Amino acid sequence: MIIVLKEETPRGSSSPETERLVKEMSQAPERQHEGTFEENSRRMAEALKANTLDACRANAEDPLHAAFTAKAVVHSGPGGMPLMGPDAERTLDGLLDTPRKGKTLAYLHVPFCETRCLYCLFYQNPYKEEAVSRYAEALVKEIQLWSDRAAVTSHPVHAVYFGGGTPTAFSPDDLKLVIGAVKKYLPLANDCEITVEGRIHGFTDEKIEAALEAGANRFSLGVQTFNTDVRRSMMRVDDRDTILARLNKLCSYDNASVVMDLIYGFPGQTMDVWEDDVKTASSLPLDGIDCYQLNVFERSPLAKYVANGKLPPAADTREKADMFAMSVERLTNAHWRRLSNNHWGNGMRERNIYNALGKGASDCLAFGCGAGGRIHGHSFMMERKLDAWYAQLEAGKKPVGMLMKPTPHWHLLRTISSAMESGSIDLTAIARKFNVPVDKLAAPVINQWVEAGLLVPVGNGFVQTVAGQYWHVTLAQLLVNWLTQQLMPAEVRTVHPVHPHSAMPVRGAGHPKAAHPSMEGADPVEIAQKMREMHSKVA
Repeated sequence: MIIVLKEETPRGSSSPETERLVKEMSQAPERQHEGTFEENSRRMAEALKANTLDACRANAEDPLHAAFTAKAVVHSGPGGMPLMGPDAERTLDGLLDTPRKGKTLAYLHVPFCETRCLYCLFYQNPYKEEAVSRYAEALVKEIQLWSDRAAVTSHPVHAVYFGGGTPTAFSPDDLKLVIGAVKKYLPLANDCEITVEGRIHGFTDEKIEAALEAGANRFSLGVQTFNTDVRRSMMRVDDRDTILARLNKLCSYDNASVVMDLIYGFPGQTMDVWEDDVKTASSLPLDGIDCYQLNVFERSPLAKYVANGKLPPAADTREKADMFAMSVERLTNAHWRRLSNNHWGNGMRERNIYNALGKGASDCLAFGCGAGGRIHGHSFMMERKLDAWYAQLEAGKKPVGMLMKPTPHWHLLRTISSAMESGSIDLTAIARKFNVPVDKLAAPVINQWVEAGLLVPVGNGFVQTVAGQYWHVTLAQLLVNWLTQQLMPAEVRTVHPVHPHSAMPVRGAGHPKAAHPSMEGADPVEIAQKMREMHSKVA
């Protein structure tokens, strides 16, 4: 049982900077920050630098709308120490000779899109049939490069995820080729979940049938909204009727689970529009629904459109909070099963294995230009520039771009972060598993969050209120940062921003689809810049 301590936060030794941060982090709802993804991240990073209990303090006056002044919205986790170029290659090569243990994932990235959605910052390559076919053949070669290494062959792979970009851009023959290679060269578990994500547009019957024939057993489609006007304003192609018809057709095969994404917070997406989105989705014969908030990136076309007055502003933090709470109420009342803070299942068919394990400490074998993965605690990203990726592959090299060496206690901290993102946490059990008193170390933080209305004690642990669910990534990152300060010597601490995932291309890039369990605690913009610098030095 976690004992919730009734101790007050020590204030006598607080510096002026800490006092300023305390004031900012607990300010009234009307001062709630309404900024871009990057500005939120900068504010969050600033708060984390304080390394004090005060930096974790939540506002109890209005926890749903204004628990903190900045909201982490992607994935949380411990940081790491970056390695690039030859250092990354050598380190990863050594890791590949070490057998794996535990649950394992595989991620394959398809960096092509037929059109660019307005909110997407990480659009990589335009769709061209011949380019995609060439890529499919090269992707098979990359899979073959690792096929005889101990880190690949030593243990079953429990979930495979084709992400992007747009994997449904593959032709029927390409889908058969790549999925077939995965089944041939990777040691898939008998019940392995094989997910193909993509979009409705261009996902023809022939492609669906080819994917099913090859062995796909789960589809994840980025619908985002059913409202035709909002869709068109975001440069989405198909209208409401087309989306509904194609989803019903896909579900009618009844040969794989079908999951779709919704995003809340678009410009012009009122509460009524969002409620209709959720109602419509919950009425379809789907197996799962993901609900994510929109992220507005400073350099995205959407940000420029809003700045130039071509579109109204996106929903702010308070409005998104209300949208989130409404979706929880609507889906709960419709008897959907809560699988995580953002993910819902209809019945028992949806397992959500990839996303659930990816947020934990599981290894993830990664393949493809821009793919991210993790092996033996080391997170890595493959070369993101397509030409450079091809060049390294043709030279017989695994085209790794960068690697993050884990800090001490990464497995423990990753486990805590994953638990917080799932909606509940039992720190006593985690303390017992790792033989580290994290329950006692975390008690002052947990206590304040209980008092603020973000957590509720249940049994030996805590569950998040609706407010806690909305702020769950922020809670996870603050807790990880607090425990890092308690557990690690100063020389190995890593102060890091909070948006680890979105530099790696994911569907839509306006939401944190769990496509890569890599680079936790790393700033993707910063990583990308470092990679560009690395390439320029080599050149």
